[in-house]
Amino acid sequence: MSVGISLHRQGRRLWRLACLLGHVVAGVIAAHALFALLAVSRTDPRGHTRRAIIRWWCRGVLRIMRVQVTQRGEIERGAVLYTANHVSWLDIPCLGAALDAAFVSKADVLRWPVIGALARQAGSIFLRRGEADASAHTADRMTWTLTARRGVIVFPEGTTTDGRGTSHFHARLYQAATRTGSLTQAIAIRYPHPERDDDVHPHAPFIGDDTLGGHLWKLLAEDSIAVVLHYCAPVAPTGMSRRALAERAREQIEAVLPSPGGLPIASRIGDRG
Repeated sequence: MSVGISLHRQGRRLWRLACLLGHVVAGVIAAHALFALLAVSRTDPRGHTRRAIIRWWCRGVLRIMRVQVTQRGEIERGAVLYTANHVSWLDIPCLGAALDAAFVSKADVLRWPVIGALARQAGSIFLRRGEADASAHTADRMTWTLTARRGVIVFPEGTTTDGRGTSHFHARLYQAATRTGSLTQAIAIRYPHPERDDDVHPHAPFIGDDTLGGHLWKLLAEDSIAVVLHYCAPVAPTGMSRRALAERAREQIEAVLPSPGGLPIASRIGDRG
């Protein structure tokens, strides 16, 4: 790589990093000041304005990171359980920008700067590990959200993979769909290789020993990052167990990924997301 190209990449990184930090500051203001004002004024009782602001913030992250999202298939709206494979922390802003739905996240997310506050304001459902009734509490919150005619987004693997296949789907996260009779829509998330569409972008997966800062630094140097959100056909839970729903969603997603059945590699971010 020539010195000129190297300097250009470094300059691009630093400029994008500065823009991202400015956007984070805007997120802090929104999470702590604007949302508090909306709460005091009681002008947003159903949270529509807060959720619109969060979607704006997610779109801003994608714009700064030069993430180009392509959506395929039809999005089912309303009380839908959206279940997606998990490849990167970028999955969250991609889905957050596209869908008005509540995420199910590990409680660790509450400690993330800005993201934690925004997730709380967006009505995210937090799963607390180690508590005896954690799964039942999460299922109850998901059931309540679906009953209120709002969608819910889950990453049923509970961890990230290398993007070439899926890991085990936890069936307990489908209990709310069987309880309420809500449709389940699987979403296959793909990060195509810039030169080979049948492979995964080498820097997209957040796996192994990656740290958030190190992974972000790599992505900031990319010209752009392509993401494909493939919305699979919705599945009604009628007559299906939660395990059958989980397996059906996994099959739908693996049919779209570049190498179905590829061996996934767990990462730390999956324990947080």
